[in-house]
Amino acid sequence: MKTLVQTVLAGFLSVAPAMAADNSCGEKYWQGTGPEHTIDQIPVSGLQRFLDTSPAIDGIKFHVSMKGKEVWLDIVQYPPEVSVIASLRSLLVIGRVVQPGYDKLVLADGDKGLFQVSYQDIHAIGCQFVWGAEGGQNPIHLLRELADSLTYYADGSRVAPPFTGSLMGDTSAMLGTMNKIVYPEWLLKTVTIQ
Repeated sequence: MKTLVQTVLAGFLSVAPAMAADNSCGEKYWQGTGPEHTIDQIPVSGLQRFLDTSPAIDGIKFHVSMKGKEVWLDIVQYPPEVSVIASLRSLLVIGRVVQPGYDKLVLADGDKGLFQVSYQDIHAIGCQFVWGAEGGQNPIHLLRELADSLTYYADGSRVAPPFTGSLMGDTSAMLGTMNKIVYPEWLLKTVTIQ
């Protein structure tokens, strides 16, 4: 005879895979708390409008363009009161809400591609990201995953040094990558601060 715990656990395990199968995230899915966290809600063609109007973007002004199957993202204006980390948070939001239909997200400065992350990588990261509410994966963990996935657009080489699996070491490598490379080249080089 099954115990109550066995019955409840068996019921949960039979439902959990079905919940994961109902979206494109699979096992990476972390449920959000509101409609803004809905997976794959924005078509690629609607990304510019979403970035122009979503409160999750903190007033950062992006220019979005499509180059073949690549989504190019250029920061053109940045509110002075908004932390630089909000630019990375915007990437995690994009990874969660934008539908499949592109191969890579390119961080650009005008017509120059600087860094890239594949759709598969940014979507897997975004699927775990929940903003403005409790829940979701630890954002520092997700930023480590982002740094680990970023490559230079010009040649596909890694931006971050190789990660070792050390929590402190990989976190330090992520911070160094963002502070010394990504922010200066993508965010701070030519962007207009309001």
